[in-house]
Amino acid sequence: MSSLLPDLEKLLAISEAMLSAAGVADWEALASHEAERRAVADQLPGLLNSGLSATAQERARILIEACLRCDARIHPLVLARQNELRVVLREARPGA
Repeated sequence: MSSLLPDLEKLLAISEAMLSAAGVADWEALASHEAERRAVADQLPGLLNSGLSATAQERARILIEACLRCDARIHPLVLARQNELRVVLREARPGA
């Protein structure tokens, strides 16, 4: 369990890299970072707070909330890109 906080810090760093990539419309980097983050997240234990001190639990909560804030900022950027692609795909359809 000692690696939990470093793993959560890594998740946050990757989330911040995802936000940066989305901010500059680097969708390939965003997808790459997302796959990396998923691999780290998949290694986390089911019960994140088991065996952690109160201080470590608070730090874990802060890190997770920061990741969620990054996700909340990424989401509208991805939706905007999806809408752009829908327009492009509609225009590219034969007979459209």
